[in-house]
Amino acid sequence: MENNMTDCEEGEGGPTSQGDGHPKESSPFINSSAASDMEKSQQYDGKSMALFEEEIDTSPMVSSLLSSLANYSNLPTGSKEHEEAENNEEGARPSKKPVKAPQLGTLMGVYLPCIQNIFGVILFLRMTWMVGIGGVFGSFIIVFMCCSTTMLTAISMSAIATNGVVPAGGSYYMISRSLGPEFGGAVGICFYLGTTFAGAMYILGCIEILLIYIVPQAAIFKIEGLEGPEAEIALLNNMRVYGTIVLSFMAIVVFVGVKYVNKLALAFLACVILSILAVYAGIIKTALEPPVFPVCLLGNRTLLSKSYDVCAKVIEIDNETITTKLWRSFCDSDSLNATCDEYFINNNVTEMQGIPGVTSGILAENLFGNYLEKGMILEKRGISSNVDPEIPTTNANRYVLADITSFFTLLVGIYFPSVTGIMAGSNRSGDLRDAQKSIPIGTIAAITTTSTVYMSCVILFGACIEGVVLRDKFGEGVNGNLVIGTLAWPSPWVIVFGSFFSTCGAGLQSLTGAPRLLQAISRDGIIPFLRVFGHGKANGEPTWALLLTASICEIGIIIASLDSVAPILSMFFLMCYMFVNLACALQTLLRTPNWRPRFKFYHWALSFLGMSLCLSLMFICSWYYAIVAMGIATCIYKYIEFCGAEKEWGDGIRGISLSAARFALMRLEEGPPHTKNWRPQILVLVSMDAEQNVEQPRLLSLTNQLKAGKGLTIVGTAVQGTFLDSYSEAQRADQSLRKLMETERVKGFSQVVFSSNMRDGTSHLIQVGGLGGLKHNTVMVSWPQNWKQPECYQQFRNFIETVRETTIASLALLVPKNISSYPSNGERFTEGHIDVWWIVHDGGMLMLLPFLLRQHKVWRKCKMRIFTVAQMDDNSIQMKKDLITFLYHLRIDAAVEVVEMLDSDISAYTYEKTLVMEQRSQILKQMHLTKNEMEREIQSITDFSRGSIRRKNPPTLQPQHSTEEGTSLAEKPEDKSEAVSNPKQVRLIQSKNAATSPTSPTSPAATLAGGTVTWRGSKGPDKGMTDSAATPGAGKDPLNMKPEWESFCELNFSGFRNQTDVRRMHTAMRLNEVITKKSKEAKLVLLNMPGPPKNRTNQTNPMHNDMYKDYPFFTDIQVMIFLGFGCLLAFFRLYGFGGMVFNFLTATFAIQWAILVQGYFQFYHNGKIHFGVMNLINAEFACAVVLISFGAVLGKTSPLQLLVMTLLEVPVFAVTEWIVLKYLKINDAGGSILIHLFACYFGLGVTFVLYRSGLTEGHVKENSSYHSDILSVMGTLFLWVFWPSFNSALTLKGDDQHRAILHTFIGLSASTLTAFALSAMLNKKGKLTMADIQNVTLAGGVTVGASVDMMISPAAAYVLGMMGCTACMLGYKYLSPFLAQRCRIQDQCGIHNLHGLTGLISCAAGICAILMADEEVYGPSLYEIFTHRAPVEGDPKLQELQMLIPGLKPGLGRTAREQALFQVAALFSTIGLSALGGILTGYVLKLPYLAAPSDDLCFDDVVFFEVPPDYDAPLKLSYKMTAEESPDVQHQRVVIQLMDNNMENKCA
Repeated sequence: MENNMTDCEEGEGGPTSQGDGHPKESSPFINSSAASDMEKSQQYDGKSMALFEEEIDTSPMVSSLLSSLANYSNLPTGSKEHEEAENNEEGARPSKKPVKAPQLGTLMGVYLPCIQNIFGVILFLRMTWMVGIGGVFGSFIIVFMCCSTTMLTAISMSAIATNGVVPAGGSYYMISRSLGPEFGGAVGICFYLGTTFAGAMYILGCIEILLIYIVPQAAIFKIEGLEGPEAEIALLNNMRVYGTIVLSFMAIVVFVGVKYVNKLALAFLACVILSILAVYAGIIKTALEPPVFPVCLLGNRTLLSKSYDVCAKVIEIDNETITTKLWRSFCDSDSLNATCDEYFINNNVTEMQGIPGVTSGILAENLFGNYLEKGMILEKRGISSNVDPEIPTTNANRYVLADITSFFTLLVGIYFPSVTGIMAGSNRSGDLRDAQKSIPIGTIAAITTTSTVYMSCVILFGACIEGVVLRDKFGEGVNGNLVIGTLAWPSPWVIVFGSFFSTCGAGLQSLTGAPRLLQAISRDGIIPFLRVFGHGKANGEPTWALLLTASICEIGIIIASLDSVAPILSMFFLMCYMFVNLACALQTLLRTPNWRPRFKFYHWALSFLGMSLCLSLMFICSWYYAIVAMGIATCIYKYIEFCGAEKEWGDGIRGISLSAARFALMRLEEGPPHTKNWRPQILVLVSMDAEQNVEQPRLLSLTNQLKAGKGLTIVGTAVQGTFLDSYSEAQRADQSLRKLMETERVKGFSQVVFSSNMRDGTSHLIQVGGLGGLKHNTVMVSWPQNWKQPECYQQFRNFIETVRETTIASLALLVPKNISSYPSNGERFTEGHIDVWWIVHDGGMLMLLPFLLRQHKVWRKCKMRIFTVAQMDDNSIQMKKDLITFLYHLRIDAAVEVVEMLDSDISAYTYEKTLVMEQRSQILKQMHLTKNEMEREIQSITDFSRGSIRRKNPPTLQPQHSTEEGTSLAEKPEDKSEAVSNPKQVRLIQSKNAATSPTSPTSPAATLAGGTVTWRGSKGPDKGMTDSAATPGAGKDPLNMKPEWESFCELNFSGFRNQTDVRRMHTAMRLNEVITKKSKEAKLVLLNMPGPPKNRTNQTNPMHNDMYKDYPFFTDIQVMIFLGFGCLLAFFRLYGFGGMVFNFLTATFAIQWAILVQGYFQFYHNGKIHFGVMNLINAEFACAVVLISFGAVLGKTSPLQLLVMTLLEVPVFAVTEWIVLKYLKINDAGGSILIHLFACYFGLGVTFVLYRSGLTEGHVKENSSYHSDILSVMGTLFLWVFWPSFNSALTLKGDDQHRAILHTFIGLSASTLTAFALSAMLNKKGKLTMADIQNVTLAGGVTVGASVDMMISPAAAYVLGMMGCTACMLGYKYLSPFLAQRCRIQDQCGIHNLHGLTGLISCAAGICAILMADEEVYGPSLYEIFTHRAPVEGDPKLQELQMLIPGLKPGLGRTAREQALFQVAALFSTIGLSALGGILTGYVLKLPYLAAPSDDLCFDDVVFFEVPPDYDAPLKLSYKMTAEESPDVQHQRVVIQLMDNNMENKCA
C-alpha cells in the first residue's frame, strides 16, 4: 500500500502530470499504479478481501484510495521547481524528493498578490485625468461597473475554485475543465494575450513615469522645441526605444532567476501600499492646510508652465513696468507697444490654486464630465473669457491641449485594466495551504478593498483638485509634476518612485505568469502547433514560451501609447471573465452531480449578470476590438474543434450538450414537424455475413449521397441469438458498422440488436430505432437477392413483412434494386439522367429524392426527367402543362414527359390462366396434401392447363403466356405470399415461372413504397379465395379435382374481384415494359409503388362498413318522409290523393335534386361528387325542408308549382346550410335552425306571395273527414316513432347519439301528454280535437332539436317538450287566424306553430345550454360536442386533450359566449335568407303558365286525378241542418242521409 501511495503522489500530483498529452486528465481519485500480478497476489494473500481480487485493476481498495486523497499534493509548475533545482548542490543530482506541502495562507497567498496586481499604473497615471474628463459622477459609474464586474466574476470563480481540488494553473484550468477543451483553449489564449499585453502596458507606464516625471533629460528623441504632432511622435519613439530596452532586461531577469522576481514582489507591493497611503495622507492634509499649487490662466484657458516665469503680463520693478516671459510668448517684442495676440489683449491673467482642498467645495464643479476633442484647449468652468469667434486661435502651443479625443467608452477601456488581476490568487493555487478556503475569501476581500479605494479616490480627487488640473494628463500646467504626486504627503516623490517600482514589479509578474500559462496550454496538447512551447529547461522553466511572450509584448511596446494598449488587454481580460461567469452559470443550471462547491454564496443569475456586464463592457470599450478578440477566440475554438487533440474533462459544454439534446428531444415530442421542416431521417437495414461484415456496403454509399453527410442516419442490423451468448458477435458487428460508416463518411449511429430470428430483429429496429422525437421516418432496405430461389424463401418473406411494418408505422420505404451496381462515393457521372416515374402522389418524397441526390458530387452532372402516366380519361397535353407549372413552383429543373397508356385490355388467356392457377392453389392448400402429392398436383395442373388453353387459343398467344404469367406470379410476392401459405408451393411456382427483371445492372432502379401511399384497390386475391373456401359448396367435396373450366365456373361468384387483381397485374406488366423502354439509358430510375393491403389477410369485415352504421337511420327517415309526411298531409276530406301523392312526387324529386346541389357544396372533391348513405341522409333532410314548406301551400298549388318550388328551395337551402356550417359554424344537431326554421319561413314567404283573398273566410272543402283524420293520425304516429332517428342521425356516434335519442323521446312524450291535456282544456266542451293530436304532439321533437346532444338533463328535455307543445297549441288557436286575417299569411297546415315557434324556443334553449356548458360538466368531451370551442392548432392545451381524446381535431378556440353569439347570428341569417328565398319563389310560382288551381278547385283532387265516383259523396247532403236541432239529432239525420245516398248509388 505504501508503494501505491507514493506512486499516486508522484504520478498524479507531480509536476509532470499536467498536460502530458493523455486524452484524459489525471485524477487523484483513481489509483493508476501499474502493479505487477505478483504484487497484487501478495497484497491479497491471506487477507479477507480476496473476493475482489479480479477487480483490482478498476476498483482500488478503500484504504489505498483514502491514502491517495490524504497525501494528494497540487504543486505549481513554476517558480518552486526552479528554486529547488537551483538550491540543489552541484554534482550528482539527488533522487527526486517529495516537495513540502504548500504553506501559504489567505493573506500572503491570495489577498496581497491580488492587491498588487489590481493596483497598478492606471491608478497613478490616469485616475485623476479620468475624473477630470468624465466628472465625478461619470467616473464613479465607470468604476462601479468595472468593480461590479470583477466582484461577480470573483463570486463565480470562487464557486469553481471550491468545487474540488484546484489544479495548479489557475483560471485556465478552471475554465477549460468547466467549459471543455475548445472553450478552454480559446479563453486560455485570450487570457494569455491579455496578460502579455498587460506586461506591455506596465512597461509603457514605467517608461512614461521615467521620461516625463523623473529624468526628462534622458529622452533620446528630444522633445524640447518641438510642438504638436512632432512632439507626440518624439515621445512615442522614446517610449518604443526605452520600452524595448526595459522589456529585454525584464525578459533576461525572468529567464535567469524567477526566484528574484518572487522575492522582489513584496518590495514592489510595499511601494504600492505606501503610495496609496501617501495619497490619503495628502488628502487629509488638504483639509487642514492646502498645498501651494498655483495654476496660471489666461482668461479661462490653462497656460503651459514653461511658457511663463511669472503668472502676469507685466510686473513693477522700481516703479517701472517690465514685460514678462508670458508677454513675450504672445507678443512680437518686449515693448509695451508690441503687437500681441488678440485673445491675450482682451483677457486678463489670473493665478488660481490647483489643489484648493477637500473642504473647498470644488466637488460641485467637477461633478459632471467635460469631454474634449484632440487639440482643444483646457478651459476652466465658471470663468468667462472675451473671445471673438471669428478670429482663429493663435499661439495654441502656449496652452495646455488635449492630446486625444475623449469620450465615455474610451475611459471605460482605459480604466478597466486597473481592476484586473483578480485571478492572481487562483494562479497560485498550488502554493496555498487550503485553496478552497483561501481563494474565495482572499479574492473577494481584495476586490472589496481595491473597489473601496477606487471609488473613494474618484470622490476625493474631485473634491480636492481643480478641474483643469485633473484634465491635465501630463501635468504640463503645473511644472510637469505628476498630479497625484502633488497631492501626496509628505513628498510627491513618494508617488513617483512608488508608482515607478510598482509598474516595474507588475511588468515582471506579467512576464513571469504569461509564459507559464502558455506552457500549461501547450502541455495540454489541445492546440497542436503550440506544443513546442510546452518544452523548457530541465527544471521546467518555459524558455520558448518566454520568448514568444516577449515577442508579443514587443507589439504592445511598438504601439507605444498607454491609452491605446489598455483597451486591447481589456478585451482579452473581459472575455476571460465572461467565460468564468459562463462556466459557473452552466454548472449551476445543469446541476451536474459533481457540482458541489464549498463556497455557497453564488447563484446562476449573478453569473449571468456578470457575463452580461463583461460582454457589454467589451463593446462599450471598443466594438471593433471586441469583434477582433471574439474572432480570435472563435478561430482558436474552431481550430481546436477541427484538428485539436480530443479531451474528455467532464466539462460543462458536454453537460449542456446533453441538456440541449434532451430539451430538443422534448420539443420534438410536442407535435408533428411542419412540412417545411420534414427531411428524410433514414434507418438503413443491412445484413451481415458469417464474418460480421456488411453484405451491402453500397447501401451506405447511397445513404451518404442521399444525405450529403447530414441529417439523422441509423445503420442497424440484427444478430441472431441471445444477448448473453452473442455479445461478442454484436461487438464485432458494431465495430464493422462503425468502420464502414467512417469509410463511407456517413455521420450517424450504429445499432445492433439481438433476436431469436432475423425477422423479429428487423422489426425491433423499425420499432425502437431513434430516441423520442428524433426517430427515423424513412427505412432503406435492399431488394432481396435471389429471392426467387427456394432456399431464399424466408428472405423475401422477411422483406414482405418489412414492407408491411413500414406501412403500418407510416414510414417511407426506400428499396434500391441491384444495389451492387450503384456508384461509390468516389465515382462521378459526367452525364446521364435520373428518371422519376411519378405514378401516384406520395406527398413529395419522389420529387425530393433526386434533388437530394444531385446535391452530391456523384450525381451533380445528371439531369432530371419526370415521367407521368396518362390514362384514357386524362388530357395528356394539359397534364404536361400542369406538371411543368408544378415543377416551376417547386423550383426544380427537369424535363417532363407524359406517357399514355390507353390500351388496358387483358387477353382472355392471361385472365383465365391466372384465375385457374390461383384457384387450384387455394384448393390444394385446403386439401392438406403431402409434399410429394402437392408437387405432382401442381405439375399436373400446369400441364393440363397448357393443353386446354392451346385448344382454346391460337398459337400466337403462347409467348404472351410465358411472360405475363411469370410476371403475375413472380413480381407480386407480397400478394402471393398471403394467398398461399405453403412454402413449398410458392417455391415451385416462383422458381418455375419467374420472369427476368427488366432492369439492367448498369441502370439500377430504386423503388419507393411510401407508408403514406394507399393501396390501390383493397380487395386482394386472397380475400376471394378465402371466401370461396368458406362456402358450403367448396367444403362439401374438397377432393373433387374438376377440370379448370368447371372450377372457374364454380368460383366465378368472386369474378369481379379476381378480374380486378388480374388487371392490376397486367397493368404492372405494361408499365414495366414502358419504363424499360423509356428509361433504358438512365443512370437511375425512381418510381413509387403502392403500399400493401392494410390487413395481412386482405380481408375486410363487412360490418365495419359505414353503411351498417348509417343505413338504419336512413330507413327511419325514409319512413318519416314518405309515410309520415304523406299520411299527415292527407287530412283534407277531398285532397287525400294530393296530400299523399304530391308528397311522394315532391320528396322523390327533392332527394335527387338535393344530392346534386348539396354534393356540389359539401361533397365535391377532385372533380367528383362523393356519394354514400350519408349523402342520402343529408338529401332527405333537404327533402324534409321542402315537405314542411309544402304544408304552408297544401291544396292551393299545382304539381308543377310544387316541383318548381322544390327546384328553387333546395339550392337556397343548400347555400344557407353551406354558409352557416362553413362560416358561422354552429351546433344544431336536430336541425331546429337549418331545417325547421328555414322550412317554416320559406313556406310562409311563399304563401305570403300566393295569398288568395277568396280563401280569407275559409273554403267549403277545407275540412276533414273521419277517415282522413285517421290517416293523418297514422302519419303522426310514424313521425312520432321515428323522430329520435331524425334528431340523432348526424350526431357523434356514442354518448352524443344516445343522449339525442333519449332527449327526443322525452320531449315527444312530454308534448304528447301536454297536447292531450291542453286540447281538452281549450275545447269548450272538454273534448279532444284531432288537429291538436295530429300536430301538437310532435312539438317536443322540434323543441329539443338544437340541444338534443347536449347535457341538458331529462328534466330540461321534458320542460322543453311542454313549452313547445304549449306554444304550438296557442299558435293554432290564436296566432294562425291572426296571420291569415291581418298579415295575409294563409298557413294551411300551421307550420309556423309546429316548426317556427318551437324552432325559436329550441334555439333559445340551445343558446342557454351552450352558455352553461363547461369542462366541469362535460369533461374533455366538451370539445367533441362543441368542436369549434376546441383549442386552435399549436395550443398546448390541444395536445393535452388529444392525449385524452385521440383524433380530436383543432377548433377555433371560441368561448361559450362567442359560440352563443354565432348561434344568434345563424338564427337571424337563416330566417332572413329563407324568408327572402320564399318570397322570390312565390313570385315565380305566380307565373300564369304554372297551372295554379282556381279558388273553387282548391283542396280538391278532381283537378289533377282520376277520382272514383263517390269520392265526394259525403258532401251531397240534401238536408239542411237547423240551429234549433241538437247535435245528436243532426248526427242522426246526417247518417240517415248518407245511408240513403249510398242506397241510391247502389240502385243506380
